[in-house]
Amino acid sequence: MDQGILDFFIHHRVEALNPVVIVFTILTGPTLVWFYSLIAAVVMRTAFPPLAVGAANLLSHVLKRVLERPRPDASTHLVVETNYSMPSGHAVGAAAFAMAVTLLIHRWWVLILWLVALLVSVSRLYVGVHWPSDLLVGWVVGAVTVLVVHRVYAGVTSWNRHRLRRIHC
Repeated sequence: MDQGILDFFIHHRVEALNPVVIVFTILTGPTLVWFYSLIAAVVMRTAFPPLAVGAANLLSHVLKRVLERPRPDASTHLVVETNYSMPSGHAVGAAAFAMAVTLLIHRWWVLILWLVALLVSVSRLYVGVHWPSDLLVGWVVGAVTVLVVHRVYAGVTSWNRHRLRRIHC
């Protein structure tokens, strides 16, 4: 199934779109998404987004080393990738960022971030560097890691507020 879906994207490439998709996939890499989360942290006045996205990206690197899944055939790649395939770091970062903002901002327009996350994943199929299952695992890793970090972060900040109240009383 992975091969069939990947083949569909590779065989339906539009030459004129290739440079646009390549730039998009570069601009949505895990490191840049972490930097975007830093901007979100400043705007929202909370350290949560970069902590959560950073934790998800770190877990992604560890899982790549543990799983050691090879990438699809390099002859179909439009970009150079040298590390392992699963999970997709792009999918992890995009889903983690979307989940972090979703947990902080309860507005309908966060759906735009999820749409961008979907486009990030599709771009990785288009450039031929990931299997579809890499992307699904990436989304799960990104979203679940953020949920766990959110739970821990909420507990720590609650504990600190309680402790500070006791000190000032």
